[in-house]
Parts: sequence; structure tokens; C-alpha cells
Amino acid sequence: MNQATREQAQHFLRQDERLVAACAFELDPGVPYPPESLLAPPEPPALSRRIEARIPRPLRQFVHARAADAHHPRPAAAGDAAVRRPDAAGSRTPHGAGMEGGWESAAGRFLVSRANAHGSAGGVLAVTDRRWFALADVTPLWRSTPVMREFWEVPRQAVSALRAGPRGTAQTGRMDIEFTDGSWVAVLAVPASAARPFAEASVYHR
Repeated sequence: MNQATREQAQHFLRQDERLVAACAFELDPGVPYPPESLLAPPEPPALSRRIEARIPRPLRQFVHARAADAHHPRPAAAGDAAVRRPDAAGSRTPHGAGMEGGWESAAGRFLVSRANAHGSAGGVLAVTDRRWFALADVTPLWRSTPVMREFWEVPRQAVSALRAGPRGTAQTGRMDIEFTDGSWVAVLAVPASAARPFAEASVYHR
């Protein structure tokens, strides 16, 4: 696994927890965006508010506009999770379905948690000897070093399989996270070549 990705995941390990594998990822283009009613409003941290208060108003407006572009639909951005807003879960795109299950399913909760993280398209998916967890890149625009936030976790037993290159799909790097409740969600490994090694490593201790 990529060393930077490993280090990002290791920062979130608990006492005596061991990292099995980690992979940078983005959501599949076919993944639907959660309904606004399920999303929490973003809450800027205190430090951000203090910094913003010192920024001249024209520059502050520019920063807000850039942030809005990062968190709202950009039709040309293939692979950007938060830019695709089909009307219904499981709706199909030229890439195929990106999700199965309602918003109360394990897959739905993963996507709602991801959207509520208010981060960029990129993230980290990790599996340990105890659990699965995912990180969102929430780096402020003025920071040069990445800032990651854990937005989701489940016990290892909650994921029934991680399938790289599932049958009937053509996207390189695609992985389907399948949950024990029958729901699933598609993600794309970054780089695509990391998909199969990560999927194979994820079965350790299963």
C-alpha cells in the first residue's frame, strides 16, 4: 500500500489495533447523493472562523466560492462522489449502478456519513484486525498539508466482501463494498492498480 496512505490510516488506529490494509479512494460516478434532509449543515471549526475573520472581505468571498465549487455538483468531474445527484438510490449511469439499498441500509449510512464529512473527493478506506473505517480529506484551502477526518466505521463482520473489478462493470479500479444486510456501494481505488491488492489483503483475519 502507498506509504502516505498507510501513515494517514495509522494515525487513526486505536490502542493495540493493527492496520491490515489501506487504500486511497473516491466514490464511483454511479453513486447517488443523499437527500438534503439527511445531511447536517457544515460547522466551521473555531480556528477556521478566527482565521476567516482576519481575511479581507473580497478574499473571504473568493474562498467561499471555491469551497462551494468543491462541495457541489461539477458535471464534468468523473469519479467525484459528491457531484452526482441521481434521483433515487441505485439509479444507473453509463458506469452502471453504484449502490444497492435504501438510505437506512449500511451502504446508505456510509454515503450519508461521507457527504456529512464535507470533504474533497478523495479519501482513505482502511481495514484493521477489528474494523473497517474511512477517512475524508477535509484540508482547508489555506493548508498545504492534508487534514483527514474519520467519518465512518463498522466492525469487520459488518462487511461481507470487498470485490475488485466486479462482474458486469468496466471501470478500472472499481471495488464494491458489500455489507451483511445485502446492501453495497461502489468505490474507485486510487490508483486503480491498488484495487485488487487491497481487496485481497482485506480478507485477512476474516
